[in-house]
Amino acid sequence: MGVFYYFCKKMAPRGNDFPRLSVYRVKNNDEKMQDREQQFKELFLSEYSRMYKAAYILLGDEDEAKDAVQDVFARLWDGTTPLREESKRTFLLTCVRNRCLNLIAQRKTKQEALQLLTSEAIDSGNHDEEIIQTVSDYIDHKLSHQTGRIIRMHFDGEQSYKDISSELGISLSAVNKHIVQGLRKLRLTFKNKEV
Repeated sequence: MGVFYYFCKKMAPRGNDFPRLSVYRVKNNDEKMQDREQQFKELFLSEYSRMYKAAYILLGDEDEAKDAVQDVFARLWDGTTPLREESKRTFLLTCVRNRCLNLIAQRKTKQEALQLLTSEAIDSGNHDEEIIQTVSDYIDHKLSHQTGRIIRMHFDGEQSYKDISSELGISLSAVNKHIVQGLRKLRLTFKNKEV
């Protein structure tokens, strides 16, 4: 069942006072959603293993590879990433590659921040609390409010770029820009300085 009929009145030829009725079969939203779910399921089953292998080769970690593929399919489902039927396999592999490259860049940024915060000056022993306080003060007072807030959310709160983006209502690229600029300023300030 689930199908409703839409009646469209069309006027009969001239001289005839009675309208002619035409019946058109139109799918309702439930059927459209079921069709979409079925197509999505078929796409997932046919392409998942290929996408996972590509992600695993790039990332070298099973869980991160699964997450990357899941993120691509989530974007497809949400409709934020349109899919062209004629080139879907190539497009999906490109999406996975780009997602993996973004994860690698985020991983690299995290490692740089950790290196900055755990440099020889911090490891010297006696000055730990003082150095941490100095870096913290720099983040609070020398960086812009938004940049400091984003750096704290990412490194102290361990939030992902996506979480920060949705919480603050800004784009992922804006989050990345703030973190990169903040880390660059921290690196330049504390690189050759004895804190």
